[in-house]
Parts: sequence; C-alpha cells; structure tokens
Amino acid sequence: MVAVEYAEFLQQFRERTAKRMEEFEKAIASTQRKLDDVAEDVEKKKQPVVVESLEKPIRMARRQQRGRGPVKSVLREA
Repeated sequence: MVAVEYAEFLQQFRERTAKRMEEFEKAIASTQRKLDDVAEDVEKKKQPVVVESLEKPIRMARRQQRGRGPVKSVLREA
C-alpha cells in the first residue's frame, strides 16, 4: 500500500514538475523575444555622432606666476 502511494506521489510530482518547467520555458522564450525587440529598437535609434569643428581652437590656460614684488602685510597694520 505504501509503495502504491509513493508511486502515485512520484507520478504527480513528475507531472507538476513537467508543467512548471514548460511554463518556465514559455516565460523565458517570451522574455527573450522582448529583449530582442528592444535590442532591435535600440539599434534602429542609434545615430552616428557628428563632431562639428570649432571655429576657434581651445587654448589651455597658462598658469599664473606669482609676483616677485614686495609683500604688504595686512595683519601688522591692525
């Protein structure tokens, strides 16, 4: 009697597992199709980048040099 119940349990378990696996595979296939559609849309929307030349070239700012003249102390006057 226990062997019959166990065999029945195994059969039901296999059927449930097969059904769940089928649903899982359908969900994966659906998601893959959606991803492919999105990837195609992204590829269609991509446009080549156009770089326009500037009229004036960009110059690098020079470092300012510290003056070599006499230093005025503001704190000593206070």
